[in-house]
Amino acid sequence: MAKPNSFTATRWITLALASGTFAALNGLFAKLTTTAATSSIAHFIAHALNLPEGIIEALVRAAFFALNILSNITMWALFTRALTAAPSTTKVSITNTAANFLVTAVLGMMVFGEKVGGLWWIGAGMMGGGCILVGMREEKTTDSSGKEEGEEEEEDQGEGEGEDEEEEEEEEVDDDDDEQESEEDAPLVPPKRTTRSTRSTKS
Repeated sequence: MAKPNSFTATRWITLALASGTFAALNGLFAKLTTTAATSSIAHFIAHALNLPEGIIEALVRAAFFALNILSNITMWALFTRALTAAPSTTKVSITNTAANFLVTAVLGMMVFGEKVGGLWWIGAGMMGGGCILVGMREEKTTDSSGKEEGEEEEEDQGEGEGEDEEEEEEEEVDDDDDEQESEEDAPLVPPKRTTRSTRSTKS
């Protein structure tokens, strides 16, 4: 099996990272759709534009909900393309999960002022390590299955060649038998005798 080139590797890694980023944005917009912080944003916009606060809040929440759906669709589209370009689905899942965890932590600290403790990072590290172990196991399984398939193909080719040789030998034996039968069945024709007629001449 040919190894993927650097362009292919860079392509699926970029797609997987982007997919994980949009997964984190999906969670962010979903939270902004229902959180109380959205009311503060709508209050600020309503006073800045001198518009009814209730209508502005409804529009802001609807906009966040639409961004939530758009991020979800984009995430799945990028994830599907990464699966198509990558040599292993597990590698894509590992990269996607890592990007999702990292971007989620950063967005939580920046937008909502959340504090990510050491326990969260330990849990994220354990999950990432488990994904890496699964990926290594899948690679070994793929390599062993590829070797087994190659051995089976070689065995099938050897068996096919042996069968072809046996068929050729059987055909040769059949041809010899046919020749012998044709010789036995041929009618015996006596050899022609050539006689010279002599004429007697009277002198």
